[in-house]
Formats: sequence, structure tokens, C-alpha cells
Amino acid sequence: MSKSHGRKSRARNTSRSRGAAYASAQAGTLHQHDSGPSDKDLQPARPGGWGADTAPDMRTASALIGACLERCAPCQQSLAAKLLDEDPIVLAVTAGSVYSLAADARDAGSLASEAAHAFFRALKASSPGDGRGMVRCVESLNYQDRAALLEDALDLWTFYGHKHPGLMRGQNTRQKSPSPFTFAVPGSAPEDAGPGTVLDLSGLAHPARYGVRADMTLTGSGRVASVALVPDPESREAGYDDLHQRLAWEPYLPEALPEEDPAWVLKIHETNGTLLGIVRLLDASLLPGKPREWRPDAYDVILWSAPQPTPASAAWLETAREKGSVLLYGPLDLTPAAPLDSARLLAVHARCVFTDRL
Repeated sequence: MSKSHGRKSRARNTSRSRGAAYASAQAGTLHQHDSGPSDKDLQPARPGGWGADTAPDMRTASALIGACLERCAPCQQSLAAKLLDEDPIVLAVTAGSVYSLAADARDAGSLASEAAHAFFRALKASSPGDGRGMVRCVESLNYQDRAALLEDALDLWTFYGHKHPGLMRGQNTRQKSPSPFTFAVPGSAPEDAGPGTVLDLSGLAHPARYGVRADMTLTGSGRVASVALVPDPESREAGYDDLHQRLAWEPYLPEALPEEDPAWVLKIHETNGTLLGIVRLLDASLLPGKPREWRPDAYDVILWSAPQPTPASAAWLETAREKGSVLLYGPLDLTPAAPLDSARLLAVHARCVFTDRL
């Protein structure tokens, strides 16, 4: 039995014995991550334009992008190592297919590695459908630089995938910039936005709808201000799977307060203390030229925004101001017939920001 045939046989046996998909077992992971593009979506339309006689096998790349979108660390680690051992054209296509969405080097990320910038230059110098320069660029890189290029490409895949799911199926919109902001005032910039600046944030609304309830929760760190998310009964997307898979919230542990996550922020009106909204900030590595780890003015998603002023008690506000953070948890079912089950709750430890607007 050949080595390749033996590996395929073991993969089939693993798939049958554990109920995993054959493709997942062969790819080296027992999880099936379908959030990303399929291997057929990733394959170039003309393999000859990439110097190949046949279309490259992109199954590992497809599974890896899906694992990144679903934040499965074990699969990311194993699949990334597997991809780096494959033919250089696989990495070239994986990076080229997402870097082609960046309009210029700024969009590609000034904080990216030197390998990523070299690859981006090779991409911009290539004619449409001609990926041979990108393949040669990857071939010239050592293992560490290839790993850096892959990491940067996966960061972009994660960014574009969460913001524009259609791109996961090859729908390249050729957008000018990954910035989520649309400014109604000409010449405005996020850091210069004054009281009269109008920002169109409608495109950042989370697809699932929730209501909120401010309360106090007893944790291993004492009593903390908290906000429960209550799924809108008319929003089929809202619930446990949404918070766990799409937003990567962790299981709720009554005896412990999770480590504060700098990406999640609860906005509270600085004057009247009403709740304004819950947002997730955009990672600064995707926004060039910003020295801070997280930008406070660029949102990745708006999970909830108050349709009308949502008040909180004086004791709640005092605790939130003192600690500077709150516990967000959910999904909370308020129907009397459903008793609270902490095993079906998820949570994230968010920062509080007192401001005059969302």
C-alpha cells in the first residue's frame, strides 16, 4: 500500500468511526468549518495563468479560512502547518484571492509583515488572471516569511468574511476601502468628528436583533454591573448559536469573571446614564497608521443600539463607573416557562465608555 493510499484509508476509517466528514479527516481536523469559501470557490479559473497544468487542491485553505472565521484555534494551528507544507501555489492563491480586494497598500495594512508587502507588490504588478509572479514570490520566501504571509492573509480573510459574507463565494466587489464608515459630511474623519458630524453606521448592524436588561450579577470577583441580551422573538438569527459561533462569546461561568476583552464596548450616555449601544471595535492592525491596539472610533459590528433611551439604576451606574467594565451575557429567555439554565449562557467582559453618542 502506498503512503498516500494508506493516509487516505486512515482518513476514511477516522471519518466512519467518529462521524466526521471525510474531507475534514483528510485535512487533519475532525471539525468541519464551512463558513469560508469552498475549495472550488478558491481555485483560479485558469490554472495555466498560475503556471499550473491543473487546478490546485484548495481543501486545506478552505478549511483553514473557515476555522479562522469560526475562531477554532486547534484547527487553525494544525491546518496552517499543513498548508505551509503544501505546494507554494496553494499559499499564493489563498493570499492572492483576498489581497486582490485591497485597493492599495494602505488597505493591505501598513502593520503587515514585509513578506505580505512583497506579495502585495507582486499582485499589483500582475495582469488579471496571471498569478505566476505571486507564485514566484512565495517560492522565494523562507518558511518563517511564508508563515507571516499566511497569518496576514488570514487576518484579511477574517475581516472581509465577517463584514462581507458574499465575498466568501467569490463575489469581489472591488471596494475602495475596508473602512466601515460612511460620512455624510465631506472631508470628515473619525478622529475629527464633531457634534455636527453624521455617521452612517447602518451597514454595521448585527443581523440578529436583541433587547437588553441592565442588572447586577454576583461573580467570583464580587457583584458587577451586567447587561443581559434577550433575543427578539421575531429574529430567527438571535440566540445561543449566534453569540457563540458568530460573535465567539465564551461559556458563562458563575464563579468567575472573564478577562476583559478590549474589543467589546458598552456605550453609556455620560449625562443621563442611559444605555446607547453595544459595539465590537475593529482591530487596529487592519487600520493603518494608528498607534493604539484598538481604535475607539471604528466599529466592526453594532450588536445592539438603543431604539429609545434605556435607563439604568443609580446603583448600576455607580458600579459601572467604578469598575469601568460590565459583564455582557445571554441569551436570556424571559418566558416564565423556561427556567434560567446557566449552562446555556454565554458571556463577554466588556469595557464601559461614557460618551454623548453611539
